Amino acid sequence: PTSLHRRELRLLLLGSFIRRLSSVQGTKIPHSSILKMAYGDPKFPVVKDDPTVDDCIKSFRWSDYAFVVGSTAATWVYGYAYGWPARRPTASAASTIGFTFACFFIIQNAQGRMLGYRENAPEVKKFGYVAQPLPPRVFDPRFPVAVGQGGMETKKKIDWTTHA
Repeated sequence: PTSLHRRELRLLLLGSFIRRLSSVQGTKIPHSSILKMAYGDPKFPVVKDDPTVDDCIKSFRWSDYAFVVGSTAATWVYGYAYGWPARRPTASAASTIGFTFACFFIIQNAQGRMLGYRENAPEVKKFGYVAQPLPPRVFDPRFPVAVGQGGMETKKKIDWTTHA
């Protein structure tokens, strides 16, 4: 096969992998938007409004572990297939890259679940959820908020006549 056929095959495999990933994780989002950043308010309950890495690791699902194993194995196979003449070192390097990618990806997904941007029913059941935030404060002129260096009321007027 030519390099064009190989490229088309790789893109086809990547698209089917992303579609399969979205169905495995139980999300009902199209494959084109699985890697996009979430904007706006979360659609699900917020489990933790500032999750740490430990919180994310504690909330891993079996599908997250399966994703790590699958991407590590898939990148090893890719490195072995395209790593001629040094197949095993290339496969090992590719699997290391795949493992690193998978770890970053599942941490990002776990953080999205904790913040309420992804479906998080098991996390809400396990950890509970954060109460709704307090309403915004109403400005009270008796308690001004310090902004910048102060207004003209707090600054001394400059006398420009004394400057040479």
